[in-house]
Amino acid sequence: MRIVLSSVQLRAGTFSLTADDFFSEGVHMISGRIGSGKSTLGSALAGLSQIESGNIILEGCGSPVLLMQFPEYQVTGPTVIREISSWGVSCGGLTFSSFGVGVSDRDPFSLSRGELKRLMLACVFAKDPDVLILDEPYASLDVSAKEVLTGLIENRRGITIVFSHETEFAPNHALRWKIYGGGLYRE
Repeated sequence: MRIVLSSVQLRAGTFSLTADDFFSEGVHMISGRIGSGKSTLGSALAGLSQIESGNIILEGCGSPVLLMQFPEYQVTGPTVIREISSWGVSCGGLTFSSFGVGVSDRDPFSLSRGELKRLMLACVFAKDPDVLILDEPYASLDVSAKEVLTGLIENRRGITIVFSHETEFAPNHALRWKIYGGGLYRE
Protein backbone atom coordinates (compact mmCIF):
# COMPACT_ATOMS: atom_id res chain seq x y z
CA MET A 1 0.00 0.00 0.00
CA ARG A 2 1.43 3.37 -1.04
CA ILE A 3 0.66 6.72 -2.58
CA VAL A 4 3.07 7.75 -5.31
CA LEU A 5 3.56 11.41 -6.19
CA SER A 6 5.01 11.35 -9.69
CA SER A 7 6.30 14.80 -10.69
CA VAL A 8 3.26 16.44 -9.07
CA GLN A 9 2.94 20.19 -9.58
CA LEU A 10 0.30 22.19 -7.69
CA ARG A 11 -0.49 25.83 -8.42
CA ALA A 12 -2.79 28.42 -6.91
CA GLY A 13 -2.18 31.99 -8.08
CA THR A 14 1.52 32.72 -7.52
CA PHE A 15 1.85 29.70 -5.21
CA SER A 16 3.55 26.57 -6.56
CA LEU A 17 4.46 23.22 -4.96
CA THR A 18 6.37 20.31 -6.46
CA ALA A 19 6.38 16.77 -5.05
CA ASP A 20 8.08 13.64 -6.39
CA ASP A 21 8.16 10.90 -3.73
CA PHE A 22 5.85 8.36 -2.09
CA PHE A 23 4.00 7.67 1.15
CA SER A 24 4.13 4.08 2.39
CA GLU A 25 2.20 2.46 5.24
CA GLY A 26 2.72 4.23 8.54
CA VAL A 27 2.53 7.74 9.89
CA HIS A 28 3.83 10.74 7.93
CA MET A 29 4.09 14.11 9.71
CA ILE A 30 4.31 17.06 7.31
CA SER A 31 5.14 20.54 8.57
CA GLY A 32 5.80 23.86 6.89
CA ARG A 33 5.12 27.55 7.18
CA ILE A 34 1.61 28.96 6.90
CA GLY A 35 0.87 29.27 3.20
CA SER A 36 3.49 26.68 2.19
CA GLY A 37 0.89 24.35 0.63
CA LYS A 38 0.04 21.82 3.33
CA SER A 39 -3.74 22.09 2.95
CA THR A 40 -3.45 22.29 -0.83
CA LEU A 41 -1.40 19.09 -0.93
CA GLY A 42 -3.80 17.35 1.48
CA SER A 43 -6.76 18.28 -0.70
CA ALA A 44 -4.97 17.01 -3.84
CA LEU A 45 -4.02 13.73 -2.12
CA ALA A 46 -7.69 13.23 -1.21
CA GLY A 47 -8.71 13.86 -4.83
CA LEU A 48 -10.62 17.03 -3.93
CA SER A 49 -8.52 19.43 -5.99
CA GLN A 50 -6.78 19.15 -9.32
CA ILE A 51 -3.06 19.06 -9.84
CA GLU A 52 -1.36 21.16 -12.49
CA SER A 53 0.72 18.25 -13.80
CA GLY A 54 2.09 14.86 -12.84
CA ASN A 55 0.17 12.02 -11.20
CA ILE A 56 -0.98 10.89 -7.78
CA ILE A 57 -1.18 7.10 -7.88
CA LEU A 58 -2.90 5.01 -5.20
CA GLU A 59 -1.33 1.56 -5.05
CA GLY A 60 -3.20 -1.14 -3.14
CA CYS A 61 -5.39 1.18 -1.09
CA GLY A 62 -8.89 2.61 -1.12
CA SER A 63 -9.85 6.24 -1.57
CA PRO A 64 -8.27 8.61 0.96
CA VAL A 65 -10.39 10.28 3.64
CA LEU A 66 -9.51 13.89 4.49
CA LEU A 67 -10.41 15.60 7.75
CA MET A 68 -10.09 19.32 7.05
CA GLN A 69 -8.52 21.84 9.38
CA PHE A 70 -11.85 23.50 10.13
CA PRO A 71 -14.36 20.80 11.18
CA GLU A 72 -17.39 22.96 10.43
CA TYR A 73 -16.56 22.70 6.70
CA GLN A 74 -17.43 18.99 6.75
CA VAL A 75 -20.60 18.89 8.84
CA THR A 76 -23.48 17.38 6.87
CA GLY A 77 -25.85 16.17 9.60
CA PRO A 78 -28.41 18.36 11.41
CA THR A 79 -27.76 16.51 14.70
CA VAL A 80 -24.74 14.81 16.28
CA ILE A 81 -26.38 11.40 15.73
CA ARG A 82 -27.08 12.16 12.06
CA GLU A 83 -23.54 13.51 11.62
CA ILE A 84 -22.09 10.26 12.95
CA SER A 85 -24.42 8.29 10.69
CA SER A 86 -23.33 10.35 7.65
CA TRP A 87 -19.82 8.92 8.10
CA GLY A 88 -21.22 5.40 7.82
CA VAL A 89 -20.11 4.45 11.33
CA SER A 90 -21.92 3.27 14.45
CA CYS A 91 -22.64 5.64 17.30
CA GLY A 92 -20.55 5.11 20.39
CA GLY A 93 -17.64 2.72 20.73
CA LEU A 94 -14.13 3.13 22.05
CA THR A 95 -13.13 5.93 19.67
CA PHE A 96 -16.08 8.08 20.71
CA SER A 97 -15.58 7.45 24.43
CA SER A 98 -11.82 8.14 24.09
CA PHE A 99 -12.63 11.61 22.79
CA GLY A 100 -15.47 12.11 25.28
CA VAL A 101 -18.01 12.46 22.47
CA GLY A 102 -21.60 12.11 23.61
CA VAL A 103 -24.20 10.90 21.16
CA SER A 104 -27.12 13.33 21.13
CA ASP A 105 -29.71 15.18 19.11
CA ARG A 106 -27.77 18.46 19.49
CA ASP A 107 -27.05 20.57 16.45
CA PRO A 108 -23.34 20.07 15.66
CA PHE A 109 -23.01 23.84 15.22
CA SER A 110 -24.05 24.33 18.85
CA LEU A 111 -20.88 22.49 19.95
CA SER A 112 -17.71 24.38 20.81
CA ARG A 113 -14.95 24.21 18.20
CA GLY A 114 -13.07 21.67 20.37
CA GLU A 115 -16.18 19.50 20.83
CA LEU A 116 -16.87 19.60 17.09
CA LYS A 117 -13.25 18.71 16.30
CA ARG A 118 -13.41 15.72 18.69
CA LEU A 119 -16.69 14.59 17.09
CA MET A 120 -15.21 14.71 13.59
CA LEU A 121 -12.00 12.97 14.70
CA ALA A 122 -14.04 10.20 16.38
CA CYS A 123 -16.04 9.72 13.17
CA VAL A 124 -13.01 9.52 10.91
CA PHE A 125 -11.12 7.14 13.21
CA ALA A 126 -14.22 4.94 13.58
CA LYS A 127 -14.41 4.82 9.76
CA ASP A 128 -10.80 3.51 9.71
CA PRO A 129 -9.94 4.16 6.05
CA ASP A 130 -6.84 2.73 4.34
CA VAL A 131 -5.57 6.29 3.86
CA LEU A 132 -6.31 8.99 6.42
CA ILE A 133 -5.27 12.60 5.79
CA LEU A 134 -5.50 14.96 8.75
CA ASP A 135 -5.09 18.71 8.21
CA GLU A 136 -4.10 20.43 11.48
CA PRO A 137 -5.85 17.80 13.63
CA TYR A 138 -4.41 19.12 16.92
CA ALA A 139 -5.90 22.61 16.48
CA SER A 140 -8.71 23.43 18.95
CA LEU A 141 -7.93 20.43 21.18
CA ASP A 142 -6.82 20.51 24.82
CA VAL A 143 -3.68 18.59 25.87
CA SER A 144 -5.68 15.53 26.96
CA ALA A 145 -7.45 15.26 23.59
CA LYS A 146 -4.13 15.81 21.78
CA GLU A 147 -2.68 12.84 23.66
CA VAL A 148 -5.69 10.69 22.76
CA LEU A 149 -5.30 11.71 19.12
CA THR A 150 -1.59 10.85 19.09
CA GLY A 151 -2.39 7.42 20.57
CA LEU A 152 -5.01 6.75 17.90
CA ILE A 153 -2.61 7.84 15.15
CA GLU A 154 0.15 5.59 16.56
CA ASN A 155 -2.12 2.54 16.59
CA ARG A 156 -3.63 2.98 13.14
CA ARG A 157 -2.93 0.63 10.28
CA GLY A 158 -2.64 1.89 6.71
CA ILE A 159 -1.29 5.27 5.65
CA THR A 160 -1.79 8.28 7.91
CA ILE A 161 -0.66 11.67 6.65
CA VAL A 162 -0.73 14.47 9.24
CA PHE A 163 -0.26 18.10 8.21
CA SER A 164 0.51 20.07 11.36
CA HIS A 165 2.44 22.90 12.98
CA GLU A 166 2.23 21.02 16.29
CA THR A 167 4.95 18.49 15.54
CA GLU A 168 5.72 17.96 19.23
CA PHE A 169 2.68 15.65 19.36
CA ALA A 170 3.86 13.50 16.46
CA PRO A 171 4.18 9.79 17.21
CA ASN A 172 7.82 8.79 17.77
CA HIS A 173 7.84 6.50 14.74
CA ALA A 174 6.40 9.09 12.34
CA LEU A 175 8.36 9.77 9.17
CA ARG A 176 8.90 13.53 9.13
CA TRP A 177 8.52 15.69 6.05
CA LYS A 178 8.86 19.42 5.45
CA ILE A 179 7.41 21.72 2.82
CA TYR A 180 9.74 24.58 1.99
CA GLY A 181 11.00 26.44 -1.05
CA GLY A 182 8.09 25.16 -3.12
CA GLY A 183 8.88 21.47 -2.56
CA LEU A 184 8.07 18.50 -0.34
CA TYR A 185 11.11 16.87 1.29
CA ARG A 186 11.78 14.05 3.74
CA GLU A 187 13.67 15.30 6.79
